[in-house]
Amino acid sequence: MGQTWTTEQQLVIDLRDKDILVSAAAGSGKTAVLVERIIKRITDEQNPVDIDRMLVVTFTKAAAAEMRERVSAAIDKKREENPENVNLIRQSSLIHNAMITTIDSFCLFVVRNHFEEINLDPNFRIADEGEMKLLKLDVMDEVFEEEFARGKEENADFFRLVDTYSGSRSNQIIKDMVLKLYEMSASSPWPKEWLAGLVTVYDAKSAEELMSAAIFEEIAVHSRQMLSDLIAAEQKYHAICVSEGGPLKYADAIAADIEMLSAATECKSYGELYEFFKGVEFSRFPAIHNFDGDEIKKNAVSDGRKQVKAEIEKIKNDFFAKPIEELLIQLQYIQPFAKELVRLTLSYLDKMSQRKRKKRIMDFGDIEHFALQILVDETTKECRTSAEEFRRHFDEIMIDEYQDSNQVQEAILQAISRESQGQYNMFMVGDVKQSIYRFRLACPELFMDKYKRYSDDDENHVKIDLHKNFRSRKEVLDFSNDVFYKIMQPDLGDVAYDDEAALYCGAAYEEEAGFETEVLLLDVKDELLSEQMADEELDKKQLEARLVGSHIR
Repeated sequence: MGQTWTTEQQLVIDLRDKDILVSAAAGSGKTAVLVERIIKRITDEQNPVDIDRMLVVTFTKAAAAEMRERVSAAIDKKREENPENVNLIRQSSLIHNAMITTIDSFCLFVVRNHFEEINLDPNFRIADEGEMKLLKLDVMDEVFEEEFARGKEENADFFRLVDTYSGSRSNQIIKDMVLKLYEMSASSPWPKEWLAGLVTVYDAKSAEELMSAAIFEEIAVHSRQMLSDLIAAEQKYHAICVSEGGPLKYADAIAADIEMLSAATECKSYGELYEFFKGVEFSRFPAIHNFDGDEIKKNAVSDGRKQVKAEIEKIKNDFFAKPIEELLIQLQYIQPFAKELVRLTLSYLDKMSQRKRKKRIMDFGDIEHFALQILVDETTKECRTSAEEFRRHFDEIMIDEYQDSNQVQEAILQAISRESQGQYNMFMVGDVKQSIYRFRLACPELFMDKYKRYSDDDENHVKIDLHKNFRSRKEVLDFSNDVFYKIMQPDLGDVAYDDEAALYCGAAYEEEAGFETEVLLLDVKDELLSEQMADEELDKKQLEARLVGSHIR
């Protein structure tokens, strides 16, 4: 008897000729569905696709190896059922050359095969982290030595920056700022262009010109989205107020909040939003004496509203703390320092590039940028011939753990997709709630942007949610949902944990007593435990394992 799929899983397996975004919750059978989709594509009787004409990008080498093994095993199983099938024999031989790989490995493949197009020495190697760290420090010292050597008369802006921001005996703070800008620029497809764009906002001559700058438009869009998410939260609290046992006396105040925030979402500009946040004021909850309803519901509404007010205050402090005229004055004062800092970063970027080429060493960030330069012309942003070759070759591009992609990887994969030709062959799967790699310059906003734009009935761009978890009991999922409802907010990874984001039990477990969720607390600061850890040479993980094992026993 074959595998039984849910309606949503079957849709993921069967849908063709569209850009597809799959939001796959933990334990939703994502890998099994991915493998089944691949098998269905390569064994399609009407329009089979060779396995080596599919690019399958995973996040780790282990995940790529597992995916290849599972696809290979599925092909072998099909061959056992139909040993004379020529197509299956062909796929079995092609699987060894299939592009089931990490994005780093794919970019390395692009660079190794097209190095001459960007005048790159083919005898390069990937440097280890320690070597690259030492090189960064060495080049930074070299840049600053050259700047100081030019003297105050020739290099007045540099010395003004040093005098203003350096400590009494060290210019390390400026070096740190340059290094930070350098590392942030690496997340952009075109680092030099990104760095140059940082200073354009400082050139504004009037408040009107400043408010029309891209960054202020982005702040306005972001703020309206945050307000919309808070309105959704308030609507949930209002529903609790009017439900049986709810704190009905709070309902009018919550309704007033919703009306006020809804009006704010109609603000079109940064200036209008500033006026709203400057005057925003919440009414007080009326006192409830001798409340005979559900205390949990009352506290949920009270705590939830406090959280909404705190979010509003945070948005105000982050983006609307000062009038636009005052911001303009500050930006004009800072302008020469910002421009000098960007100039230093561009100089550092060039010197790092020269030194790495001279030493024939690269890191994976460099490999990604070189791959993009091979595929796309930096000046015109037009795809090169090499991109056209990959575009013709790959019938489908499948990206696993899409929430951890960055903007450079996105630009690379878009360059070899067929969207510009009116064909849609991108398949992206991930879960933004599991995005933990911002420190590696991952950009979960890419996932969220598509999640908001795609729909389940769009002709070319389809969104599919896999909410059901087949790995855990309902008790575990209910407990997890209770925790995530409280801690996952729009300003935390841009995730609003609501009924759409929640986990639902997909497996059929027998209902039994004794599966209530328990929380085991381990206080490693406890004096007796600390002595035990020292005596038996136990680390925290070993102590945790002992606690769980003892509890099970």
